[in-house]
Amino acid sequence: MSEKGYERLFWLLALGLFLFHLLYIWLTPFDLAPDEAYYWDWSRNLALGYYSKPPLVAWVIALFTRLGGDHPFFVRLGAVLFSLGSSIVLFYLGKTLFNSKIGFWAFVIANATPGLAVGSVIMTIDPPLMFFWGLTILLLYLASSEKGKGVWYLAGASLGIGLLSKYTMIALIPSLFLYLALSRKRRSWLRRKEPYLFILVGLLILSPNLLWNHFHQWTAIRQPAGLVENRGLSLKTFIWFLGPQAGILSPITFLLVIYGLWQGGRWGLFRKDERYLFLFWHSIPLLVFFLILSLFSICYVNWAAPAYFTAFVLAVGVVWEGSWRGKTKRWVLGSALTLGIVTSFFTYNLDMVRALGLGAKIPAKDVPTSRLKGWQELGVQVGNILTDLDRKKTFIISDKRQIASELAFYVKGHPRVYTLNLTGQMKSQYDLWGGLENKIGRDALYVTKLGRRPPHRFTKAFDSIKEIKQIKIYSGREFIKGYSIFWGQCFHGLDLGTISPPLNLRNITLLKEKEGGGNFSFAVVGDNRTGPFFCDLIFKKIINDIKRHPVDFLINTGDFVFSGRKDQYEKYTKLISTLEIPTFAVAGNHDTEKGGRKEYLRRFGPTYYSFDYKECRFIVLENIDGALGEKQLTWLEEKLR
Repeated sequence: MSEKGYERLFWLLALGLFLFHLLYIWLTPFDLAPDEAYYWDWSRNLALGYYSKPPLVAWVIALFTRLGGDHPFFVRLGAVLFSLGSSIVLFYLGKTLFNSKIGFWAFVIANATPGLAVGSVIMTIDPPLMFFWGLTILLLYLASSEKGKGVWYLAGASLGIGLLSKYTMIALIPSLFLYLALSRKRRSWLRRKEPYLFILVGLLILSPNLLWNHFHQWTAIRQPAGLVENRGLSLKTFIWFLGPQAGILSPITFLLVIYGLWQGGRWGLFRKDERYLFLFWHSIPLLVFFLILSLFSICYVNWAAPAYFTAFVLAVGVVWEGSWRGKTKRWVLGSALTLGIVTSFFTYNLDMVRALGLGAKIPAKDVPTSRLKGWQELGVQVGNILTDLDRKKTFIISDKRQIASELAFYVKGHPRVYTLNLTGQMKSQYDLWGGLENKIGRDALYVTKLGRRPPHRFTKAFDSIKEIKQIKIYSGREFIKGYSIFWGQCFHGLDLGTISPPLNLRNITLLKEKEGGGNFSFAVVGDNRTGPFFCDLIFKKIINDIKRHPVDFLINTGDFVFSGRKDQYEKYTKLISTLEIPTFAVAGNHDTEKGGRKEYLRRFGPTYYSFDYKECRFIVLENIDGALGEKQLTWLEEKLR
């Protein structure tokens, strides 16, 4: 077939696949995945960053749902469009480095993998990441091949937008410089400004998100880093990461990719073939990084997915330009394609595997697609309960952000749903948004997994709480999951079980009970830095002085412990407990250093808050980083009204 023939065939198949994906997300029997519903909830509250991810996924979902409405089709439309874009980039990457035939085969092999089958119809951070990853690589090859200096800046723009999807994009920078350093023809670029301006453009586009991170304790960067936990050398985590790679690619394609990386790397490094050298260094670093990391920590199977973008082109190139006979080449690629199509076909409807008896012994609840079932049914039933009680007086809360986000989407009217977090540590975007303090006096529907009881500290926050319904979800006749619904009457606010915390409702209530007419007095201390012996002596003297001059309450303006250590917090709370008056604290830099923020939140609650006493409003702010931040300023405006 001619070059134009392969290109025409590519466009025919790509557009056909695009239309199939559109039809699939319109007719799909599956509800939104928990992550999709979670990102959709983000899209209702647009920002420059979010708790665990950059903002692009929320912006894309917001664009299409604003145009078409809050329907699963429009939530997922971005995934289909990015999938088409990735296919186009993949084809032209193969065509640019080799020819249309290799570009075409790279396209069909990639699209026949189960991983891409899922990524084409599920809207997470991965579809935009894959598109901008591939686009940046294509532009970098063109730029380094002297196709115009302006291409470097286009590559930088693509890098920056990709970073707004997932920070994994940063791996392209060392990949590029490894390639340039080892390429005789391209090494001169290291002495020119364009590669460095490429990085600068990318970081400039990312800078609003970096600024957001600065004002939010770098939560979007620290949280993903926190997923990596050093467990010591472990073959179990290595196998847990490597094994499923064959599943997301299909077994033959996985072996083909491994062979392509090995052979293509040899041709690039020893034959000095620029094409293979470029593809190799834009695949192997990310893959090797996660393979090594998986020896010490749990790594998720999709983390290495971008590495396969160039690996597909590399593998197909090795097959067609290798010494294999023509029949062998066609058999290898044909086998990879056939097995990939079969596995991808069942990926689109895993229930068919069980229907054909191939997985009859697998319980329905263990089939991966069970995670995509029952959410709409749950939302409808919870919505009906909400209507029967009183929508205006009742809010919804869950102990899982997955349940909370699905209820936010599927309950009629898309209500704001809250999450219960008694740890004092931020776990999701819902903790960043907060808002439970505004629900005092309201009733609540608490939704949790079937058979799970609400925590005791949560039940104490209501006049009464009882289970009113159990909802069971079935696939055919098989039970797959269930939920317990509790009705709590008259929410009082949460007591996080801390010692004299500023937001402990019990202490605020005690303060209000002392309220009356006339004047009042309170003590203000700060920088006592509990911990060192001499600091403790001085603070004990201050406490004794306060006892001799009774006051209504005490405010500590910060740095009440020396270095954020748990034992220092324990000593401080023990000392102030002898005052037997409500004690309020302001977070200082000494209190929050070396893991102290976690201890502060656990013992004292949020770092900014307010309370009223005798017609006076006291407002406590956090400015440890030298700024208040968008969320805190919005909260402050509300408190000053």
